[in-house]
Amino acid sequence: MNFTSLDFLIFFLVVFALYWLARERRWQNALLLAASYLFYGWVHPWYALMLGASTLADYFIARGMTARPERKRGLLWLSLLINLGVLGFFKYYNFFGPALVSSLNSLGLEADPLLVRILLPAGLSFYTLKKLGYILDVSNGTLKPTHTLLDFALYVSFFPQIVAGPIDRPRSLLPQLEATRVWKAEYFHRAWPLLVMGLFKKIVIADTISSIVSRVFGLNHPNLVLILPATLGFTLQILADFSAYTDLSRGIALLLGFETTENFKNPYLSLSPTEFWNRWHITLSTWLRDYVFFPLRRALMRSKRALPDWVIQSAPPLVTMLVSGIWHGAGWTFIAWGGMYGVLIVLYQLAGLRGEWKPQGRIKVFFAWLVMCTFIAFGWLLFRSHSLAWAFQALFSNPFLSTLEEQAVGLTTLSLTIFYSAPLVIKLLMDRHLRPDSYFHAFYYAAATLAVIIFLNASTSDFIYFQF
Repeated sequence: MNFTSLDFLIFFLVVFALYWLARERRWQNALLLAASYLFYGWVHPWYALMLGASTLADYFIARGMTARPERKRGLLWLSLLINLGVLGFFKYYNFFGPALVSSLNSLGLEADPLLVRILLPAGLSFYTLKKLGYILDVSNGTLKPTHTLLDFALYVSFFPQIVAGPIDRPRSLLPQLEATRVWKAEYFHRAWPLLVMGLFKKIVIADTISSIVSRVFGLNHPNLVLILPATLGFTLQILADFSAYTDLSRGIALLLGFETTENFKNPYLSLSPTEFWNRWHITLSTWLRDYVFFPLRRALMRSKRALPDWVIQSAPPLVTMLVSGIWHGAGWTFIAWGGMYGVLIVLYQLAGLRGEWKPQGRIKVFFAWLVMCTFIAFGWLLFRSHSLAWAFQALFSNPFLSTLEEQAVGLTTLSLTIFYSAPLVIKLLMDRHLRPDSYFHAFYYAAATLAVIIFLNASTSDFIYFQF
C-alpha cells in the first residue's frame, strides 16, 4: 500500500478515527498492530506471516537472554543466524539465480529462470535491522526486553516505518508505545508541513523527473551527453523520493502521537563523505556506526596481535560501507557504491579531513562542496546502473559522437533537473533565513498543495527504497 494512493488515504482515515476513539493505550496499540499487518500484507499476505514468525522468534529469544543469562551468547547467534539468513536468502537468491540455473542445466536438469526467482518481501531490510538492534541492545545489557509481545510486535511492524524506515531504535520508539497517548492539536500543526512536503517531493518532483531519467538508464548504450544530465536527475530524484517517504512517515506517525527520527539534514551540502553519511539516511548510518563500525574498531584495538595504526583506522570504515552496499542490494553496483564511500572516508581521514571538517574561506568551501557533490553524483551513477560495465561504458563514451536528438534530450534533462531543484533550494533558504510563522512559508505550502493537486494521478509510482 503506497502512502500516495487512495487506498492508503481511506485506510488511514479509518485507522485514525478508531485509534483516537479507543483512548486506552492497550486498545490503541492493538488497533495499530492489526492495521500494520493489514498494511504490510495488503498485496502479499504471506509477507505478514513471515513478519509475524520472525517477530515471535526474536521476542522469545530476547526474553530467553534475560531468563537464562548463561545462554545469552548462543541465543544471540541464533537470532543473527535467523535474521541475517532470511535477509541474505531473499536479498541474494536472485543474484545467484542465473548461476544456479546454469549449473542445473549443465547437469541435464531443466530449470526455468522464472521458477527459481524469489520475490523480495518489501521492507525486509528495514525491519530486520530494527529487530537486530533490539536483540543486540538486550544482549549488551543496555536495554531490558519488553514484557509485552503486543508492544514489541508493534515496534517491529509500525506501519508508517515498516517499508522504508526510518529505522527508529527501541530506546526511542518503545517508550512511546508503552506510554499513554492523548490527542493534541499540535500533532496536526506539526504533521501538516511534513505531509505537504512529502507529497510535493514525491508526486511533483521525484515522479516527474523519474520519467526521463528511467528512459536514459534503460538505454543499452547511452552517450555521455545523456548519462551526465540523467545522473544529475537521479541525484535529485532519489533525494526527493526518499526524503518524501520519510516526511510522510514522520507526519503520519505524528498524527498518531509518535515522535520519530529525522532521516535527512540537507545531505547535498556536505563537504566530506563522513559528513554526507551524517546527513543522509541518518537512522541507517547511526545503526551501522553503533553495531558495525564501533564494535569492529574496538575489536581491532583490543586484538592480542599488534596491528598497524592504518589498519585500525582504515578497516572499520571500509567494512562498514561495504556492509551498507550489500544491505542496499544484490549486485556489484551496490558493492562498488559502498566500497567507493569506504575508500573516500579512508582517504579523507588520511588527509586529516575528519568529522565535520570545514575549510577556511568561501572559495575553499565552494570547491570542497563541488568535489564532494561530484563524488555523490558518481556514486548515484553506480547505484542506479544495472551493471558496472554499462556505467563505465556510458561514462567513457565519446560525447562528440552524440546525435542532435541525444543533445536535445540531454539539455532537456538538465533543464528539468535545475527547474525541479529550485523549490528545494527555496525551501532551504526559507528555513534558514525566515521565521517559521512568516507569510512566505504559508504561501509556499499553499503553492505546494496546489501543485500536488495538479500533478496527482490515479496511481503513482512506488518509492525507490521499496525495493530494498
